[in-house]
Amino acid sequence: MSHTRIERAMSDANVRSQAKRSSLLQHVSVFVVFAGSLAIYIEALRVTYSEFMAPRFAYLGWVYHEPSFTWMLLSYALLLAASAFLPYRVERFSGYAVWFLYTALLVPVATLPQYGGGRTPEDTFAFAVFCSAVWIAVALLLRRKTALLIPINLSSGMLLWVLVAAISVVTYVYLAVVFGITFNIVSVFEIYDTRLAYRDEVIPTVPLLGYLITNQGNVINPFLMAFGLLKRKYWLFALGVVGQLLIYSTTGYKTVLISIPLCLLLVFLLNKRTSIVGAMVVVGASALAWISIAADRVASIGLVDVLVARTFMTAGYLMPLYRDVYDEGAWALWDYSFLGPFVEAPYQTSPGFYVSAVLLNRPDVQLNASLFADGYANLGFIGIAVEAAFLVMLLFLVDSASRGLPAAIVVPTGLLPVFSLANASPFSAVLSYGFGLLVLLLALYPREEASGLHASEDPTGSRRLPARRSSRPRRLSHAD
Repeated sequence: MSHTRIERAMSDANVRSQAKRSSLLQHVSVFVVFAGSLAIYIEALRVTYSEFMAPRFAYLGWVYHEPSFTWMLLSYALLLAASAFLPYRVERFSGYAVWFLYTALLVPVATLPQYGGGRTPEDTFAFAVFCSAVWIAVALLLRRKTALLIPINLSSGMLLWVLVAAISVVTYVYLAVVFGITFNIVSVFEIYDTRLAYRDEVIPTVPLLGYLITNQGNVINPFLMAFGLLKRKYWLFALGVVGQLLIYSTTGYKTVLISIPLCLLLVFLLNKRTSIVGAMVVVGASALAWISIAADRVASIGLVDVLVARTFMTAGYLMPLYRDVYDEGAWALWDYSFLGPFVEAPYQTSPGFYVSAVLLNRPDVQLNASLFADGYANLGFIGIAVEAAFLVMLLFLVDSASRGLPAAIVVPTGLLPVFSLANASPFSAVLSYGFGLLVLLLALYPREEASGLHASEDPTGSRRLPARRSSRPRRLSHAD
């Protein structure tokens, strides 16, 4: 008997040892793939900047110079080190957001100024170290389990769909009355005049329409596409696509085009799983960037502009511009925003317009910036920490609202609000870019409808399992 127990113990030990070796091999393999993909992605950004953006937009400050190999290598090592603190397996929305913004925000900020800015490589690297430390802190804080902040538990989706329909009808009717609606899908190279007309004629006079358009394009239409694909109600997916194309052709917003292919890809990847390996975000971005570069080298169709430059490069291009301007003057102190009644700064406009006016002599152009650039403009390094802290609270709120929902709904719906943070402050993202509406939609999504789908991790950190039914027969009472 004792001999049998010893054999079983040895067998269990061997199984555990093999499992550990297998897990270690998997982690090593993922790291090797990730490290290679990160290097390839960084090179894709450099090629995009040098071959596509700098020649076309030199008048807007896109000037290229050969980077130092040593400083680029150090920046690459810094980014590798920062990635070690990000979640390995991603199950909550905040985990996806951390990896998306690592790709679209931290990597460009740490590398692009090495060849696209006027600051010294040492200064650029030192700033990248600070931004990496902030991002590590964000990732570690978001590993905490979410509290039940939004206890909405509806069994009917009526309120959700009433909200979606109401916002959609008001948005498109308002747009048709004020500006007119066109359905003329033109090249991204020819849409700039449409974008300028919408910005100059509509935004200054009807600011409410601007809020409606961004919330419709960033949240409502992606939600329709994701829900339609997941539920196989393809007419809803088509409705979301048509809505995005209408917004693009009428207002010139190129960002809405990104949501269509990415929604298809994300629903396909997340439909049958509750988590992904976070490093695969960088692998996907690298593949997307090089496919776009190859396609535009064969035929210039604007993929690089929409899928690479617009999505991944703006944060890195703007960062040295913001530092150049605000290193020489007073901080903005959010005087143009929520602290307006309490502080006074020596500026008549927001940092985006001010930077453009000072460096580009274009006071009519707004250079929207990320939390790194916007935070620095408002209060230097402390401002970056303040905006990062607010981002953590915002993502905690989304995690709470999305508990128990399928990732294939949550992630595509929240994708554009997250990517907007690469070009905007988290303070302005609540109303202007859809985070507030995203939280409301996810909170109103009926949990009973989501119960049959692969749901995201619950706030306690473990997946909810259905209650086990007893196999024993139920005793009848007199009432039965």
